Amino acid sequence: MKILCITVLYFFIVFNSCNAEKMGINLFPSGYYRAAVLELKQYDDDSSSGGEIIDINLGKYTKAAELSKSNKVDIIVFPEKGLFPMKMDNATWFLNYAEDIPDGSKEANPCKEEEFSNSPILKNLSCIAQKNNFFVVATLIDVKKCEVQKNCKNKINKNSCVTDSSDCPDSDYYNFNTLVVFNREGNLIVRYYKRHPFGPLEPGISTPQYPEPAYFDTGFGTFATDIGFDFLFNDSVIDVKKRPWTTGITYGNWWFDHTPLFYFSIPNQQAWSLTNKVTVLSSDVHAPNLASLGSGIYVPDKGAVIYSYNPDGKSKLLISNVPSSSLNTLFNKKPLDTKFFYINDDDTVTELNGDEPRDFKEECSEDVLGMNPSSLTDYRCKNTEVEQYTFVKLNKTEDNINICSNNFCCSLEYQAESMNETFYFAVSGNRLKFYDIYWFGVQSCFLARCEPVDDKPCRNFLLKSNTKFQSIKITGRFDTSYIYPHILDSELRLTDRDEWSFDGKSQLSYKNSKGKNLLYADLYGRLYKEDGLVNN
Repeated sequence: MKILCITVLYFFIVFNSCNAEKMGINLFPSGYYRAAVLELKQYDDDSSSGGEIIDINLGKYTKAAELSKSNKVDIIVFPEKGLFPMKMDNATWFLNYAEDIPDGSKEANPCKEEEFSNSPILKNLSCIAQKNNFFVVATLIDVKKCEVQKNCKNKINKNSCVTDSSDCPDSDYYNFNTLVVFNREGNLIVRYYKRHPFGPLEPGISTPQYPEPAYFDTGFGTFATDIGFDFLFNDSVIDVKKRPWTTGITYGNWWFDHTPLFYFSIPNQQAWSLTNKVTVLSSDVHAPNLASLGSGIYVPDKGAVIYSYNPDGKSKLLISNVPSSSLNTLFNKKPLDTKFFYINDDDTVTELNGDEPRDFKEECSEDVLGMNPSSLTDYRCKNTEVEQYTFVKLNKTEDNINICSNNFCCSLEYQAESMNETFYFAVSGNRLKFYDIYWFGVQSCFLARCEPVDDKPCRNFLLKSNTKFQSIKITGRFDTSYIYPHILDSELRLTDRDEWSFDGKSQLSYKNSKGKNLLYADLYGRLYKEDGLVNN
């Protein structure tokens, strides 16, 4: 029987390798590719011009690329708007510094072609890819003049085309938050427009009329693409489901951590990878005072293989071997060979050996501590409303709590060594209002270390815990298959994967064999069909 099973599996692999090759998938070359993600501490000095800021940050990209090449990387991901100053919020700025990005189908090579001599960003990124012989993923601003045509749908630049001149922007230009991909030769092969600009924090950014997914083949797999806030919507999930052979998703983001903790960058990225069964290569901007940090590489069977989550004010380059498919994990036990580098302000490099330190304070809420601290390392997190949740405070060291909300029921069964800190169990079957702009369809239950504010339960989510839970089980009756599990130890460390499991349907189970302090755990169900705009 064992020989038969192996023979059948071998036949399956060989039979499908032909189809895999057609799709751009390389199932078993070495079984792995090597990826890098940069978490960038930007240069953003108000006394410098936009051009100077871009040049200095391009220099940081170049340094990360050189370090990646010496570590035999195949693909590198840079963060959303990593090159640009935070205050790029007017049409004049975009016209001066944004660039006209061609469609990926043209496979232009800005490093070689003279027509891009006045496009220094595209030229530099293309040359980085060509010089280092790897794929480069970055986000830029694509500026397009509004075109008036009789028919727009069949145009390559249809998102900057209108049939009535009155529909053009006041500035007469569109500014798209754009992810680009360059192949090993420096050819531009992807131009993807962000589908959901992040409301008040992206003034002047245009929303595409005809949003489209983008994929690219590499020789070591097929990748989807995503930018920042898009990650919370069903478009990204659909992109992956449409092509089930997708190896991974390249995700450049400027994330803003929001409570509850399922909206924190690292647990959100890991849960997305686990639930949607696809590798995530995530690169974030490092600006802890603005609630922005957290980058990593995640695989669908293990979660994080390497990640950074510390408000230390440093740029980091994370590198790892990544399985090109889950089958490669079975047949090839090659070490992941992770590397964690600090890239210092003077461009010197320090390698981290061992676990990343944690410099979080106990509190982060902007509602409690205030906004815009002067120190980069003074971490803040933003708040989303939790009025729709029903809360129960944990008063015993052992209990079984059941809560129902809007016909959604969830239970918590737990054992703890002590209960001297404030923990709440919360359940909601109601839609979540996000910034008075979006409705998100949500069924959610979470266990959190949090304190009341103004007699309202669990409004101040804390980052440290001294409580050891021996075991927990969170069980919910969800109306969706899109259920995202999140679990964190004290100081926002991802709980070791051998300490917890999720059955993919209804239950998260945790056993504390290592004596660590638990901070947070949840099951977060997304009912994407219930999403919408608040004012519609």
